[in-house]
Amino acid sequence: MLYAYVGLDGSGRQVSGSIDASGQRDARTRLRNESIFVTSLVEEKAEARTKYSLPFMVKHISQAEMSSFMRQIASLLAAGIPLLDTLQATQDQSESDHQKKIISEIRNQVREGQTFADALTTASADFDGLTVAMVRAGETGGNLAEVLTQVADLKEASLRRDNAIKSAMIYPFIMGLIGTGVIIFLLAYVVPKIIVIFEDMGHALPLSTRILIIITDLLVNYGILFGFLVLAGMIAGSKYIKTEKGKEKLDTASLKVPLVGPLMRAAILARWSHTTSVLLQSGVPLLKTLKLSADISHNVVYARAIEKASLMIREGGAIAASLAQSGLFPPIAIQMIAAGEKSGQSAKLLMQVARDQGAELENRISVLMALVQPALIVAMGLIVGFIVIAILLPVFEMSQLVG
Repeated sequence: MLYAYVGLDGSGRQVSGSIDASGQRDARTRLRNESIFVTSLVEEKAEARTKYSLPFMVKHISQAEMSSFMRQIASLLAAGIPLLDTLQATQDQSESDHQKKIISEIRNQVREGQTFADALTTASADFDGLTVAMVRAGETGGNLAEVLTQVADLKEASLRRDNAIKSAMIYPFIMGLIGTGVIIFLLAYVVPKIIVIFEDMGHALPLSTRILIIITDLLVNYGILFGFLVLAGMIAGSKYIKTEKGKEKLDTASLKVPLVGPLMRAAILARWSHTTSVLLQSGVPLLKTLKLSADISHNVVYARAIEKASLMIREGGAIAASLAQSGLFPPIAIQMIAAGEKSGQSAKLLMQVARDQGAELENRISVLMALVQPALIVAMGLIVGFIVIAILLPVFEMSQLVG
């Protein structure tokens, strides 16, 4: 059973957390052995532990929280503080109740004799295989603090890249949303009132006006149906791309899209080379490193290419030559990897590849934004301009007839 406790430690400081025990007496005894004077001990009800079972209600540790957690532990371990005390300090420092509970579970597992890596796996699925493998390598090599710092750096770099791409897409998305809303408002509410006047004239209307009338009629009469079809298509599409075949088709097509494809390649290569470099520095074996780095590539095409290269390396092939056969890695990156392989500095040169690809990613984001924003403005301007011209042309013709 899991019990939530509140108490005072040996220095009189209030502490709290959760503990697995066979009963209240066992929980109090174990806490007393840790010099914790219990002031409150309550069993956590089953429904309380499972209330987040629905997918859209599941709580997760964010990338930022994960990075901060790893960095705090690394700093305290580097200062010579034991792991159990370190986990207690990070639990007290955490502002998230969910994270407090996860850290408490990790601490309980470590206290019961599990390794830190195993405790992470047991406590939460938020700790991915890459993180666990690095922690395990750090524990084995006796440099856990250094490895945890590298884990934090890796997650922060990944977070920065993801935020850069998201930030780049926010402005076009908002502009497109506002522009679409304005156009729908014009077609659904403004244009129909003006069209009534034109129809009462009994005069032949210009082609642009007739086209506008057809579009408006379709929107007014079938707009709701069209909206439902779009929504259904989006739902069906989202389900399809979650399948193995759908994911493969989406990843393959996305790499071929002009402007977007090269940007995605740079993002994938920056993430892959940085991750591979950090894993190698942490002491993770090469083949294990390639498997983990393939899993975090987030692209089926690249993942399969890395897995295929891993098989060739297992059979004695060179790293650079094996990766080059896929044609997905740029020649400069292959040359850097080959140089690192010959000099025994693969981790160092892979980090340089990560920096180069990171700079390439930033440049491509800048180019994409420089092209997308004006293109979006021009497209919206053309649509609104067509609506205005289609409305004004009959007015001009009517004025000429009156004149």
